Amino acid sequence: MPAQPLVSVIIPSYNYASFLPQAVASVLGQRAPDLEVEVIVVDDGSTDNTVEVAQSLGSDITFIQQANSGPSAARNAGLRAASGDFVAFLDADDLFARGLLASQLRVFEAQPELDMVICRCMDIQHGQGDQGLALWSLPNSHWDVHACNANLAPIHCFLLRMSCARRAGYFDEVIRYCEDQEYWLRCYGLGARVGINPDGLVLYRKHGDSSTRDMTRMYVHDSLMQEKIADMLRSLPRFPDHAKCAGWLAHAAGSLVSAGYLCQYDHERMLVMQDFFTRAVLNAAPLFKTDAACDASAALCHIQYYYGGRCLRLINWPGLQLTPAAAKAVMVLKRMFPRLAEVSADGLDARLRSTYAKLCVSGMPPQVRADQG
Repeated sequence: MPAQPLVSVIIPSYNYASFLPQAVASVLGQRAPDLEVEVIVVDDGSTDNTVEVAQSLGSDITFIQQANSGPSAARNAGLRAASGDFVAFLDADDLFARGLLASQLRVFEAQPELDMVICRCMDIQHGQGDQGLALWSLPNSHWDVHACNANLAPIHCFLLRMSCARRAGYFDEVIRYCEDQEYWLRCYGLGARVGINPDGLVLYRKHGDSSTRDMTRMYVHDSLMQEKIADMLRSLPRFPDHAKCAGWLAHAAGSLVSAGYLCQYDHERMLVMQDFFTRAVLNAAPLFKTDAACDASAALCHIQYYYGGRCLRLINWPGLQLTPAAAKAVMVLKRMFPRLAEVSADGLDARLRSTYAKLCVSGMPPQVRADQG
């Protein structure tokens, strides 16, 4: 690693002038004698005073303007301008906690084989003194498997080597939701090696203008992401790395979640997701090994158990009517996980919570401990 690594931080902004100064300040505050930061703000055709605010932030930032084209295009503009050894992405309404980048780089220094490092995230409520709401769980291994289920961390939790970002290419500009999940999936499909930073923290603001409020379109895009996951599981023999059965089970659970949400909004897409669930289970079954016979890591056995159990719990989603094919897939799951099939819904919930806790980093980042102290 260079003696003074340069981290490029790309901040797309669309009508977030009121948030932008704090976001930029949280990045510039990461600078240290052994760490330099390049801040690239990309205005995605804002109609508020983003231009004036960005220009007032001085020569410490690179400012790019473009016609409104979406977050993927804005991040790509930043990537084309970036010159760092590492790259991170920060939405203009979110924040890096103090010392984040230094803690991320310490993980790279300790494990030079890594391509990306992922840290913790805390939701904060804007307008109430940025009060802390909830600390996200952070899986401690097999991120390529978990990515077959859902996007488990916001974009600003990730720090990538620029060489990894260049291999993965640019964000898909057609996608307006889940675009970061698609990008990480491409990285994992290329064999990116992932490390965990339990000491780093990013802050995810909740506020009335957040783009995540448009939930219906998010559900449809999430279902489209499950189709991409299925394509990768079929076409890439080594994805997830030595964990194909777990990947199919994670995808099966993710498809059921999409089906559950879509049953209220889009009946046809709901049926498509049930079909993806069915095929995922049937692809996982021949690869499955019971806990007693599992020759993989203990963590991988727990992951298979967790996502198999998630599927059995999700079949009870209110309003979700299983197709005959999906119901037969459930019977296959029950033969794979007989102990889970026998317990009550409350008992299954308890087992899933216990298993998931084993798959995640325990404790709290030092910033949270200090604030609570």
